[in-house]
Amino acid sequence: MRRWGIRKKVLLVTLVPTLITTVLLGLFFTWSWVQNINQLLEDRGDSLSRQLAAAAEYGMFTANRSLLSSLSNALLEERDVRSITFYDARQERLLHTGPASTFDKSEDFPRSAVTHWPSAGNTVFISPVYLQDLMLENLLDLESRDSPPSTMEPIGWAAVEMSHVRTEKETWKALFISLLVIVAGVLLSLAIALRLSRSFTDPVFELNRAVARLKEGHLDTRVHTGAGPEFEQLESGLNAMAEELSKAQAEMQQNIDQATEDLRETLETIEIQNIELDFARKDALEASRIKSEFLANMSHEIRTPLNGIIGFTELLLKSPMQKQQAEHLSTIRKSSEILLTIINDILDFSKIEAGKLILDRVPFHLREIVEEVMVMLAPAAHSKNLDLVHLVYADVPDNIMGDPLRVKQVITNLVNNAIKFTQTGEVVLRASLEAEDPETNQVTLRISITDSGVGLSRAQQQSLFNAFSQADASTARQYGGTGLGLVISKRLVEEMGGTISLESELGKGSTFWFTLTTELSTRTDAPLPHDALRGERVVYLEQQKTTGLAVEHILRDWGMQVVRAQSPADLLERVEEAQQKQSGFALAIIGITRHLLNSSQYRELIRTLEVDRDCRTLLLTPTLETHDTALSGLTSGHLTKPVCREPLYDELLMLVHGIDTGQRQLEQAAARSVYPAPDSPSSLPRIMAVDDNEANLKLVLTLLKDCGIPADGATSGFEALSKARNQSFDLIFMDLQMPGMDGIETTARLRGLDDSHHRTAIIALTAHALADEQERLMQQGFDGYLAKPVNSQQLMDTLVDFTGYQPTDTQRSQGNIAEFRDTRRPLRPSTRRRQKPVVDVAESIRLAAGKVDLAEELFSMLLEQLRPDQETIRQRWSADDYEAVLECVHKLHGATRYCGVPELRDASEQFETALKRRSDDMNSLRENLLAAMERLDIWGDQTDWQALFRRSDEVNPV
Repeated sequence: MRRWGIRKKVLLVTLVPTLITTVLLGLFFTWSWVQNINQLLEDRGDSLSRQLAAAAEYGMFTANRSLLSSLSNALLEERDVRSITFYDARQERLLHTGPASTFDKSEDFPRSAVTHWPSAGNTVFISPVYLQDLMLENLLDLESRDSPPSTMEPIGWAAVEMSHVRTEKETWKALFISLLVIVAGVLLSLAIALRLSRSFTDPVFELNRAVARLKEGHLDTRVHTGAGPEFEQLESGLNAMAEELSKAQAEMQQNIDQATEDLRETLETIEIQNIELDFARKDALEASRIKSEFLANMSHEIRTPLNGIIGFTELLLKSPMQKQQAEHLSTIRKSSEILLTIINDILDFSKIEAGKLILDRVPFHLREIVEEVMVMLAPAAHSKNLDLVHLVYADVPDNIMGDPLRVKQVITNLVNNAIKFTQTGEVVLRASLEAEDPETNQVTLRISITDSGVGLSRAQQQSLFNAFSQADASTARQYGGTGLGLVISKRLVEEMGGTISLESELGKGSTFWFTLTTELSTRTDAPLPHDALRGERVVYLEQQKTTGLAVEHILRDWGMQVVRAQSPADLLERVEEAQQKQSGFALAIIGITRHLLNSSQYRELIRTLEVDRDCRTLLLTPTLETHDTALSGLTSGHLTKPVCREPLYDELLMLVHGIDTGQRQLEQAAARSVYPAPDSPSSLPRIMAVDDNEANLKLVLTLLKDCGIPADGATSGFEALSKARNQSFDLIFMDLQMPGMDGIETTARLRGLDDSHHRTAIIALTAHALADEQERLMQQGFDGYLAKPVNSQQLMDTLVDFTGYQPTDTQRSQGNIAEFRDTRRPLRPSTRRRQKPVVDVAESIRLAAGKVDLAEELFSMLLEQLRPDQETIRQRWSADDYEAVLECVHKLHGATRYCGVPELRDASEQFETALKRRSDDMNSLRENLLAAMERLDIWGDQTDWQALFRRSDEVNPV
């Protein structure tokens, strides 16, 4: 009602009370009138039925139908009487006069009072007929005549049927009159309300029209309503305002005339400037064209050597090599791919500025992206003694949708900056779940990178995300960089629907974070469960706190029990205590920093665990110079930091259960490679590769050769055209930029050699990465497009698409076999119980009657015989030749009696006894004996035992 006008409000106040009062009064009087009409009808029917019953007494008693008929005819003359009916004492119809009755007798008639029975449109009044007492005193008593005797039965009944026709007409008449009165009242109220509202609204409307005319510019408008003192003040104020506006308009017109003259002079100046701007615009367009051409040429020049690096790295990975070499090559490949991604992002910077950036939307694993970045940047962090750690919390989903290359680029930029500006301390990447919406299947992830570096001031933070901007002028000289990394990251995050920001304090480090809102992937290639290590106990010693937290988080997530040790002595004490309780640890994990790589304390710790305590150890080291450290050769397992989940799980599976996942995959790959020989040379597609760079040409030919196709090569367009004239090819890989005849011209001439029976498919090989390159090449006769660097999978897919040739699984599996090569010896699970010493030098000298030379000679003879005895026991046991095994063990047992080897002596004695008795535990005792022989052999290889014998006076049992 606040938005209603005065007229509506006046009408509402006037009409509503009047309408309510009129309607209520009309309803009341109408209801009273109708009730009176109905009551009148009921009273007349009651009276007529009584009179008829009294008059028909004699006729009913004598059954005189003519008398009853005359009474009926006389009563039918009455108004509203429709029919007369007489019933005898048995309630059967005696006489009926008038139209057919609508009354349906459903129960017994009344015996005392008059009763009315309503029916459709009529009402039947039934009165009993009694014989009256004929005594004189009773005749004179009128009251006694009116009241029937209670002891007498009625001799019949008289029924009068009254019609409702006149009653209904009176009812409708009453309703009509009431309606007329109500309508008349409402119309009268409406007229009065309209008159009152008009007296209020007409002056207001006139004032509004005056304001509208003033708004249109008619400043000579004046208003006079004569509506009363209230409106006079409003009229005078409006007229005064119009007068002031008229004066202001005159002054403004003078100012406009002056400004117009000034503007005319300014326009002449602007016209001259526009001509100059037009020349500047042409120069800018030319500069933009030169920049695009420069980017294309730089892309070609950078991608050409990068193509050789990535390609030949993949070829090296297909060859047999040690695991550490394969890891280094994998790091080179990943670094080259990251470099390629950076080049792509720099080339796409112009597309970002123009708003033409297109993001992929594919499913990917977030943990794989994070681990690849951390492994690639680990050498730079470890060279500065930084602790590089990634913490991906357990509630973070792994299968998400998005652009993995862009996410990797943002993480790489932020982590690389953190390493660059941090001199001591750590760089920690954390990935957490910030929000989750199950209805839309969307999640919001928060990825933060925290460092303990130099930090940033408030002023530096404000300009940090600007292009070509760094913290200060000396940053570029000290740390290098173009200043594009953060601005590219910011734009990429915003394009992916997230936000990026930082929290920093000068001198206390920084935290860069960004959010990623994405949908969960519905693909079914979920990672395999890591349940094989559940319940296993490990002891963990780590020098770097955050790395220890991350590794412990992973191990506990797999269901393992982790016991943290505070020092090497504490770790050794815990292992000894656990073995004494017959529940030793399955593994000891030792993480060290760079300055401890050649530590004698840790070397002795690992030797004691591996040899004396027979506890497998896993060494976690930085990535720098790990192959030169003396510790890596002593441990059963070795991984570099930062620790990744899958390599850690595979290494633990090998050390705890002896399951070599790499060997199993190698056997499966070898099994798949057993296929028939390739098709005959006549059925192979004829392919030629054209490239002026020898490295790139050799790479493409080698990749094709791995697919089983001996392709031809050409180093120029003229050579390619000459070979194409001599023989036809099914597919040609064509480089675009070549001296002399480039790839486009060569393709145009090759198209002239095509006919209706054969058309050669030509695929462009180019390092150009501009937006419309592919569409332009298609218009110039190419059938496809491959951007350098080219990998084997791209070539295989192209072969399938354009020639239909399917490389065998032999070639497809060759690239993975090298990754599974492992030169380590077979490992044995850790001993979970307390065991006797492997070697006791003092006992050896004592058994040799105190002669050190003799003791050394006997021990040397025992060591030389260990490996042949191991082979003999294994071979004879496989052949079920227990007698030969017994003979070999007996000799070994005899040799141990003259040397201080308590563990081997005890194991050989138990196994010899079991062999003689053919007991059921022979197999387990054989394994114990072989394990003891292997530990003694390892002790002999890793210990300068000759020096121990020669310093026998200082020797203690080991």
